[in-house]
Amino acid sequence: MATHFTTPRIVKDKYTIIPFLAAGVFLVLAFSVAYVNLADISGILIIHFDKFKGVDFFGTSGDIFNVIFVGALITLINSLLASMLYFRERFFSYILGFSSAFFAMLIFIGILAIISVN
Repeated sequence: MATHFTTPRIVKDKYTIIPFLAAGVFLVLAFSVAYVNLADISGILIIHFDKFKGVDFFGTSGDIFNVIFVGALITLINSLLASMLYFRERFFSYILGFSSAFFAMLIFIGILAIISVN
């Protein structure tokens, strides 16, 4: 007796899969850009710059990669929550997907800003 694998319904819904794929693409791009530009830097980086006070937060390249890791972890948790809640509250799954994509896009923009300052 052969068992057949069926694709979960949440994967077939374009309003849930596209935002999570976009979040993954943004996080992979952020990691790639950070790795190419910050891998050889062993010194201190400027993480936050204020126009009035100047530099107020320093860190290392490891801190940048930690931000990307936390973003990936949050996206993974949101995708698991969306798959568990898909049949109960589909709209909440959509909100989780699009908020994950938006959060990953903000991480990508933040990484680009940190690289441009340094």
